[in-house]
Amino acid sequence: MSNFLPLTFRGLSAAAIVLAASFMTAQSSQAAYITGSLAVAPGGAAVGPGFTSAPAGTLLATLNAPFVFTTTAGTTSGSVLSAVFQNPSGTLDFYYQVVNNAGSKTALSRESNTSFLGFAPQVAFRLDGGALGAGFTNGSPGIVPLTADLDASATTVGFSFVPTPLGTKIPPGTTTSVMVISTLATMFNPGNAEVLDGGSATVASFQPNAVPEPATVVLFGAGLLALGGIRRFTRRAK
Repeated sequence: MSNFLPLTFRGLSAAAIVLAASFMTAQSSQAAYITGSLAVAPGGAAVGPGFTSAPAGTLLATLNAPFVFTTTAGTTSGSVLSAVFQNPSGTLDFYYQVVNNAGSKTALSRESNTSFLGFAPQVAFRLDGGALGAGFTNGSPGIVPLTADLDASATTVGFSFVPTPLGTKIPPGTTTSVMVISTLATMFNPGNAEVLDGGSATVASFQPNAVPEPATVVLFGAGLLALGGIRRFTRRAK
């Protein structure tokens, strides 16, 4: 790369500069968060997840994963519905909704998701799940996350349903609102979600993927070819 840098500042290198700049900004130009989402800093919590009714975008994938765990109180079961939506900007939002079955012995206090390291997550929730498709519902009235947080490693995004003073959490027989993690990612792969209160269960879900998009790789390759061609041209012109 050191051989290329001086050439980008010589004559006949404007096209190379444009190509290089295009590669560097290809992903940042797509940066967009869902309206109403709030940033969470590593090791800290959002004041409260932002409420949003912004368009969800295009549904790319969905998964409904059942869970079950047993504590001294008995067995708690339910499911976590997760999905990936693509915004018009090309960035991805990750959606989650928890169902606590009517026969469960405990309420649930928290739902968390991995791994979001390096994707600058923002959080929100929505009450219009029934309009999203993919099996989402509007959820039970009042069952919304009160806070959201990003752990100190900046990997896990969690939603807390424990009011102050302590209240009903996610009681048996209820369904949460739809939780949203908005990211700058443009690709995704399998991930995990967790529910807990006294006991816990981990289920399959989705997470962002840092592998470059094919179009970005092609653009970068075109830039390198252009730089190589300009290098040969300037040598002949000497």
